[in-house]
Amino acid sequence: MKAMNITVIISVYKDVEALRLVLDSLNTQSYLDFDVLISEDCQSDEMKTFLESYQSKVSISHISQKDEGWKKNIALNNAIRSSTGDYLLFLDGDIVPYKNFVENHSLLAEENRFLSGRRAEIGPFFTTLIRKRYLSYRLLEKLYLSFYLFLAIDRGKHLEEGLYLGIGTYLEKKLNAKKKKKMMLVGCNFSCWKKDLELINGFDEDYRGPSVGEDVDLSWRFNHFGITYKSVRYIANTFHLYHGRSWGNAWEENHKIMKQKKEAKTFKCKNGLVKENEQ
Repeated sequence: MKAMNITVIISVYKDVEALRLVLDSLNTQSYLDFDVLISEDCQSDEMKTFLESYQSKVSISHISQKDEGWKKNIALNNAIRSSTGDYLLFLDGDIVPYKNFVENHSLLAEENRFLSGRRAEIGPFFTTLIRKRYLSYRLLEKLYLSFYLFLAIDRGKHLEEGLYLGIGTYLEKKLNAKKKKKMMLVGCNFSCWKKDLELINGFDEDYRGPSVGEDVDLSWRFNHFGITYKSVRYIANTFHLYHGRSWGNAWEENHKIMKQKKEAKTFKCKNGLVKENEQ
């Protein structure tokens, strides 16, 4: 295992029940040499009480900010500033990682690369089973192929992303090579060196809605500085717990913002870790 200080940053908004599952999974990882930082895009008393009482094998710290609508990128930049690791691994609070998730991200970490996997989106029935502890996520992980048809019937999406193929196996190499041109960073499952995020000035706070700003926007800015994508699909797997999704027109608006920034060649964002008037 490489000698590196890892901080796992988890973005959360009020869903304590889901976060408990995520933290339980992180506390039973195959590799435990990391700390956790909860990045909360609100200030929930329930979240604070839960984290103060949660018994963890790994160190957990918590930062929060006033609930003023979607300001995830501001919360993430605050988390980067507060992080102690030189290598950062990002999860969302409704994304349950497989047992070897942290280990495989750390094994595959490289200079001038950012790593990204995907998530298998579990449907409503199986999500309820997992949330209520009627079904262990570790059992689902272990017997994934046996559950596959039932997951599909339950309206699961991107279920192929839950297949664990292992590092460097024939199938893993074949599938990742086949999908190479379609690869991009996904904000709920990626890792990179802290110094590389500092190079692009972190997350762009001009994005004020979900999608694009917390993932796709990072990719093209990383690429400009020679920091390129490396896939951990089928290697660092996660389950996404089902919930309703309402993005409104955020996707379209954020793509307009990104198009403008690409045209202006704003590779190092002006409203990020350091503000333009502070640079």
